[in-house]
Formats: sequence, structure tokens, C-alpha cells
Amino acid sequence: MNDHNHNDWEQLFEQLPADTEVRDEHRARLREQFLDSFQAEPSTAARRHLIRDTGRILMKYKVPHCTAVTLLVAGAIWILQHSTPAYALEQIVDNLVKAQSARFEMTVKVEGLPEQKMKAFYLEPAHFRQELMNGYVNISDWNAGKTIGLEPNTKQATVLNIVNIPEEARNQQQNQFDAIREMLRKAASDPNTKVETLGEKQLDGKTVVGFRFRDIPMPMTLWADPVTQLPVRIEATMIGPPKTEVVMSNYEFNVKLDASLFSLKVPDGYTVLEADVDASKPAEKDLIASLKMCSNELGEFPAGFDAVAIGSFAGKYLAKQGLNAQRGPTKEQMQSVIKISRGLQFAMLLPAESDAHYAGAKAKPGDKEQAIFWYRPDGSTKYRVIYADLSVKEVDAAPGISDAIKLQQ
Repeated sequence: MNDHNHNDWEQLFEQLPADTEVRDEHRARLREQFLDSFQAEPSTAARRHLIRDTGRILMKYKVPHCTAVTLLVAGAIWILQHSTPAYALEQIVDNLVKAQSARFEMTVKVEGLPEQKMKAFYLEPAHFRQELMNGYVNISDWNAGKTIGLEPNTKQATVLNIVNIPEEARNQQQNQFDAIREMLRKAASDPNTKVETLGEKQLDGKTVVGFRFRDIPMPMTLWADPVTQLPVRIEATMIGPPKTEVVMSNYEFNVKLDASLFSLKVPDGYTVLEADVDASKPAEKDLIASLKMCSNELGEFPAGFDAVAIGSFAGKYLAKQGLNAQRGPTKEQMQSVIKISRGLQFAMLLPAESDAHYAGAKAKPGDKEQAIFWYRPDGSTKYRVIYADLSVKEVDAAPGISDAIKLQQ
């Protein structure tokens, strides 16, 4: 119960006519009856605070029996009409966090790319499987530090070993299901998070209640079944660039899933391409190394740092290195693409406060006067600017390039 509501109740009771003749044991019995009325209900943190404070007030003030009962009934109605959505949200997110398994559908819309639809499966701890409509399967296990991609039409498998995992990230599960529910858990438990209650609507013939989270890194809208208090649909948006919209729907929670669905063993008959992915946090030097590889191989810089631009540039890079379209990239070629992508991620992971911009799409490599990237490090008032000759300078103000792309997480 917040301080505002607490004070309202205090003031209400203080205005009541006190009955100094009422026995202490009577007030104690009334308090017990109030507590018993909530005993069978789900006990959220907000409800527990409400019960505790109301019971304490009943003991503090010598309220006549008939008046107290009337107030308790009115208070219960007030709770149901004004507070249930907040309490329900806490319970919905708690149920999501505690789910041991899940089966659902995903739709991913990346600006500039065709829409992707897939089936997704999750099994504690950290097992995640995605099945695309074209037959491609991706399986990941953060605890095992591995992800595999299976292309059944060509019998090719890509195995990525996650190395150099930072200590602070070892207990953080890195898949879409875990990432989204952890973000919702933090938002729902943070009193400073602004949550908009959307009320009820019909979704696929069911009544659902909605909540919108705007001021979190990945704005989300959650629709849940008010009876089961479990999500039925979650819509998330990554601002980008590129703007990416993810919709997860038709959830089934705590279902029995065969462990073989999440096996990291490559099936017999597949050609295997294996590479390592460095999970340590990239630094500025990694960005510069990536830009150098780009300019040396293709004589140009990427059009941008978003998924579409990186994918397009990777295709050009592999083609220049003699990619065999039938056999796929070699291990060396794959490692080169991973290294480039990781370096460019330094720019994409910078917070909004860094005011990061990219202006290298049309720049000529080697031009020492042309700024291609700049950002303001945490705690600094100066900008670090990378030029087209890959030199770095610290300046007081950001370069004034009108068509520079502002980078956002």
C-alpha cells in the first residue's frame, strides 16, 4: 500500500466516532475475521501490505462494530474496483517467471526484411528451440554455452560455441523467452515503472486484460487471461535501427516437453560448420578492428550497424572471399563475419545517453578529415570521434553531419 492510500485510510478512521467502551478482545476478533476473509486468496505483496495496514488500523482505533463492518465491506469493494489490475499484474508476471516450460508462436518483423513466423519451445533451465516455417531449427542452451542451427533441406548444421562469458552474465539466460520475462519481472517489481492499464478486450474469442510498459528498454504490451492469470500474448518493440517487432502468442505453460527437442547433438548425415562466439563485452578497439576488416576487404564501410545492414555487408564480405554457395562458408569465413558483427555491436550496445551516431555509409576509407562514428563515454563531457582513416580524437562537441544515423538500443 503506498503512503497516499495509507494516509487516506488513517484520516477516514480518525474522523469516525470513537467507542471507548469497546473491548480489546472484540477488536482483535474483528481483525481476525478480516484476515480470514483473505486467507484463501493469492497473496501478492500489495495485498499483504493492505491486510497488514488495515488490521493495524482496526486495532488502533476503537471503531463501533457496525461501522467497522460497513467500512470493511466498502474497503473490499474499493480494492476490487481500483486495485485489482495492479495486483493481478504482479501475479501474472510472477506466474510467468515461475513457468517451468512453455510452448508458443512467434512472429518477428524486422524493418526491411520479410516477416518470420516460427514455433517456440522453452524448458527450464535455459533450453530454447525455434522452428521456422521453412524447416530451419535453432536450439540454444546458455548454460551449456552452445547454440546449433539445423537446415534439414541441405543437411547442414551450424554449431556456435559461446566463449568468454562474463562472470556477471553466467546466471543470465540469453534467449528471447528468458530475456522478456526477466525484463517484465524487473518492471513489475519497480515502483517507478509506469504501467498503463488497458482494461479488457476480446482476443481470439477470449476475454483478456492488458498492460502496457512504455519506459523500459524494450517497450511491451502484455495481454493475459484474468482467470488463469497467465499471459496469452506479449508484444515487444525494439526501436533499432532497424525497428523490430516481436509478437509471442498462443502460450501454453507448464506443458510436458520431450527433452530430445532440446538436444545439442547434431543428427547423423549433417555437414557441420563450427565456430566460436566471443561473449565478452566488445570495446571501442573491437569496433575499430571490424571497420578495418570491412574497409580492407571491400574498400567501403557498412551502410549501418543494424541487422539488415550487417547481414547485407556480411554477404558481400563472404562473396569477396570466395564463398561456395553449395557448401556454405568455411570456418575461417564464419569466424571473420562473427568478429565483424561483434565489433559493430559495441556501437549498438551504447546507452541513449552516449548520443552515438554513425556517418560512414558514404565515407571514403582513409579520409582523416571525415568523421564516421562518435559517442560520449559514460561520465565524460567530451565526444570520442572515429575518422575514416580509423584514427580517434576527443572533441568538445559532436560533429555536425546532418545525415548521420543516431544509434539506439
